[in-house]
Amino acid sequence: MQKDALFYPQISLDNSKLIKSMALIHDNIYRICPDNVIPEDDIDLMPLLEEGSVGKIIDPARYSRKTSEDFLDALENWDAAALTFEEQDVSLLHSQKTDQIVRDLFKGLGYREENEWLYVPAEVASNFMLFMAKEIAVNNNLALFTNSIEAWTATNYFTLNGAVDDFLQLPGHDNERLEDPYALFNMLVSELTPVNISEIPADKILAFRESRQDEIRNFRNCITGLEKEIKGTVDRDISIDRIEKKAKDLAKAQEDYKKSADFIGAKKWFGSSMMGIPASIGLCKLLSIPTASTIAIAGTGIVLGGLYSIVSSKQEVKKLNKDNPASFLIELERNFKNCARGTRTRPGGDINMTAWNCMEEYVAD
Repeated sequence: MQKDALFYPQISLDNSKLIKSMALIHDNIYRICPDNVIPEDDIDLMPLLEEGSVGKIIDPARYSRKTSEDFLDALENWDAAALTFEEQDVSLLHSQKTDQIVRDLFKGLGYREENEWLYVPAEVASNFMLFMAKEIAVNNNLALFTNSIEAWTATNYFTLNGAVDDFLQLPGHDNERLEDPYALFNMLVSELTPVNISEIPADKILAFRESRQDEIRNFRNCITGLEKEIKGTVDRDISIDRIEKKAKDLAKAQEDYKKSADFIGAKKWFGSSMMGIPASIGLCKLLSIPTASTIAIAGTGIVLGGLYSIVSSKQEVKKLNKDNPASFLIELERNFKNCARGTRTRPGGDINMTAWNCMEEYVAD
């Protein structure tokens, strides 16, 4: 996990619990904001904003022309339903489907229509902003963070270079129909935030960041260590021992990190963060990962699950892992268990099933 993060797609930092939670772990928190928009930030964050490391602004204008060209070129090869638009079809779209939620982001976040820096058609502006967030993260070595599963779904599509087709397979050792050798996996870390985060003043968080740098850095580094070990399954034999050791290292680092927060009055911990990691499908069998669910690694609180298959070669997946930033979905208010939107034709389930449903809606709705 990088020391600095880009929080997207929001312009305003109006969720103080979420931003304070991120500030516990990251040195700097950036957001994308055009120069013709004034953010409306939560006053509770003022000490962090005034100190300067939280809420740093990145103007999209300096990135937009090149990124627009790359995005429009990519659209020639991508065929996800969310990236197509027919005016006469708008009334037929369900407002809660992933593709439509993503399309509506641009106007809902406060972006103005009169943008000289926007070089793409208005109907794909939301998807373009998510694509640009990925590119900005790459150029500035930032981790991507969002609390929107729809935005996270689109970002995964972009970081996978559209390597998901209409028939999404659910990875799992009990899925006999598995064909593709690689899949996007979910690494889930829970208990990231004190339950009383709302009561912890921002100035105390600043003091924590200053006095507990070693514990914070070690926690981040151990997340990166496990991530790299899982990614490494693409290029070498899968070692359960290595994966379990990294998971245990992470669990210990997290426990040390939580204990170090005692002086700011941190109480019980909650909240979860999940990261999408392209890796070998062989993980499902060797770790006995069930379809559409997750397992705890080595008896720790770190869990792993398969999200959906990737239609890519070994070299392509290695390049994706090398070229793209870590992308996290963070959730504070609810548990990731039993959160899938069940329908008449789709079963409910935990976050893995939710993520599969969202990507299926994005690519094939």
